Amino acid sequence: MAKVFILGATGRTGVSVLQQLSKYEHIEVIAALRQAEDISRLPKTKHPFQTKVVDINDISSLSRAANEADVIVNAIRMRGDIPATALVDLDKRIRKAAAGRKNPLIITVGGAGSLEMNNGKRFWQDTAFPERTLPRGRAHAKLYDYLTELPSSESWAYLIPPPAYLPDGLRAGAYKRWKVQIDEMDFLKKSISYEDFATAVCDAVKERWEGIYLISGDE
Repeated sequence: MAKVFILGATGRTGVSVLQQLSKYEHIEVIAALRQAEDISRLPKTKHPFQTKVVDINDISSLSRAANEADVIVNAIRMRGDIPATALVDLDKRIRKAAAGRKNPLIITVGGAGSLEMNNGKRFWQDTAFPERTLPRGRAHAKLYDYLTELPSSESWAYLIPPPAYLPDGLRAGAYKRWKVQIDEMDFLKKSISYEDFATAVCDAVKERWEGIYLISGDE
């Protein structure tokens, strides 16, 4: 049975990933909580799942929850004026915490700020990028570059939604997937619901995707 550990399980994307993965009897799901009371924010699911209280800033706390996972889904959405290296630092802590497990797959919910534009800049540097999420956009670009420089022995996937990432969008039950391109301007015009993006994350878990993918709705 595959063990999947979800960070950010109480967020909109994490909740949908949890609901969809729990339909499979061969997948054991472990949901990370910031505090025990957060269990009330988790959905009802077809099959039971475990919960672990985790301090994402503490490697020992992460290790106790994640060191037996075959797949780790990082759906944490950092807010506020975070440092540019915040997401890279988190990924490093996750990898160190999971070192007891042989080569776990780490799947990260990416950010559109990391997308490359035809002028050689990243989307977070564009005037169209929302100012309130600028720190997160910059941090995702740093994470994107860091992941591409990891040794080939590391297993990871980084899934990027378009800027129109719709929390209340309807679930169509389908999505489109692309490999990264030199010019990703067309992708900036796409959209996808949280539900359909979560379906892509679940497929990445089941099929063990590796690398960077752009994920949009099946328009």
